[in-house]
Amino acid sequence: MEKTNFWKDVAKYGAIIGALLAVSFMLETRLQISASFGLYAIEWIAVVVLHYYLLHRFTRRYSMMYTAEEGFSFGQGYAYILSVSTVAGLIVGIVQYLYMHFFIGYANYTERTTAALSDYIGRNGGVPANMESMLSQMFDQMQNTPEPSFLRTLWAVTFLSILFGAVFGLIIAGVLSRAPKPFDTPLSE
Repeated sequence: MEKTNFWKDVAKYGAIIGALLAVSFMLETRLQISASFGLYAIEWIAVVVLHYYLLHRFTRRYSMMYTAEEGFSFGQGYAYILSVSTVAGLIVGIVQYLYMHFFIGYANYTERTTAALSDYIGRNGGVPANMESMLSQMFDQMQNTPEPSFLRTLWAVTFLSILFGAVFGLIIAGVLSRAPKPFDTPLSE
């Protein structure tokens, strides 16, 4: 298989995963503010599985560019996964900031999330008396938290994406790594 440019592949596959995670974020936000927590959980699990699958597939495709003589080290796979995850995180961070601050509105988001959680707790029988003060404090903190800046949002989302990539990368890079086999080529006569 012909070798391609590392950064070109990272940008392309990071954009694909970033688009998936950005759409997932927007759907999860809609489900959260509409108090559809069951669908939210199912969607989140499906996206985590798809995220892992795509990282594995893209890394396997990248590892196939290395011949048996060269091998494919754990470090090469891990660096590739972390790079793809960084690009994906940057894309999701930008989308999240724009969606939360310009499409929904941050104050509207916190208000609707608090209302959805309150309704959900009320429909399910409330909380024990010893939890009411903690729940009230949590709602106050949600409503009084200052609006995060663009850089704070971008950094937080990128860090989370790298964290997912780091965990998934340990598994994927370990599975796909292979030692060089310099004497494993057929002899030409």
